[in-house]
Amino acid sequence: MRDQPQKDLRGLKALVGGMGLLIVLGTALVIGTVIHRIYARKPVASMVVAPLAVPGGSVAVAMAGAGLAPGEHIAGIAGAGGDVAVWVNGPAGDRLLLVDPASGRVSVVLSPTH
Repeated sequence: MRDQPQKDLRGLKALVGGMGLLIVLGTALVIGTVIHRIYARKPVASMVVAPLAVPGGSVAVAMAGAGLAPGEHIAGIAGAGGDVAVWVNGPAGDRLLLVDPASGRVSVVLSPTH
């Protein structure tokens, strides 16, 4: 066999190296995005809360009756004995409403005095 001249493969090596680098950077970007989304979840206060279906009405109906002002939102809901405690957060401050789930009526409104 004759001595065949070796072809210049520098361009191919650079292309393969560049593509390998893109694969590594793309993988790091995907992993970083997943980690960021896991730790940057919205707090419960800004999540949409579905109304509770109760025989006499719902917490949403009771909240409308309590007159949620513009900008106010439900920050939390918890059981409080036979009632449902609803924490309302808004520009004017926080309020705590006790809602009777059987009738859907707001029985007590607690708000801090300024």
